Amino acid sequence: MIEFGISSTIANDKDIYSTIDLVGKSSFKWIEIRCDLPHFKYEDTGEIKKVKKRLKKERIKAIALHPPGWVDLSTGEEWVRMKSVREVEKTILVADRLKTPRVIVHPGSKSGLLKQTRISLNEIKEFANEWKVEPILENTIPPYFGSEPEVLKSLSNEFDLKICLDTSHAAAKGGRVEEFLIMLGERIKHFHISDSYMEGGDDHLLPLQGKIDWLPLEEFLNEFDGYIIFELLPQKNLNETLKILYKISNEWKKNKT
Repeated sequence: MIEFGISSTIANDKDIYSTIDLVGKSSFKWIEIRCDLPHFKYEDTGEIKKVKKRLKKERIKAIALHPPGWVDLSTGEEWVRMKSVREVEKTILVADRLKTPRVIVHPGSKSGLLKQTRISLNEIKEFANEWKVEPILENTIPPYFGSEPEVLKSLSNEFDLKICLDTSHAAAKGGRVEEFLIMLGERIKHFHISDSYMEGGDDHLLPLQGKIDWLPLEEFLNEFDGYIIFELLPQKNLNETLKILYKISNEWKKNKT
């Protein structure tokens, strides 16, 4: 079964309550929340309680949380690596309080080291198991560590982690979405969907505004069981954007055989 949702990146230039209210008034019932300040004051227990109440009021559910963008699990600077692991663990605790089942994790950053990533994931996996929250590995944008499907597949198998495929990242330096789909296959249980100009940037465009060929993804969805989250940069006309995204999600559902 496919479930469609919206990442709060669509309005992370505003507070999280505005985003929740926006999604609540739309036809979507799932949201992925970015733990970015000041968008979401996730370190404040009072704010966490308020977010939980607002989600319930709007009758939407948070399927996943995303740690802050500065987190780097693969760095050779041990202090930064440890701080990053603790930040992911903090996000896991917030997920537990919000009754959110998943936390999305980037394997690394600019000059990542496999050894350090393995140490970090081992610590995170142990902590996540204790709190019954599922870490999901997301491919990074090239040339960051974790941007190659072979690396992602190896880590996924070693730590028994499912994968979030970010289409904008996968296509940033060429149309590689189909390559990721073929290589990672059933390990993919979560999507971050957005378009790309394929010129190396982290574009996160509205689907059909860039150059991605969506046919391989539509075919992949015939056998897919999981969550598809539209992850866009902040949009000016939010209501119109949500209508377009809902139309796209309905077309993809219809094409599923």
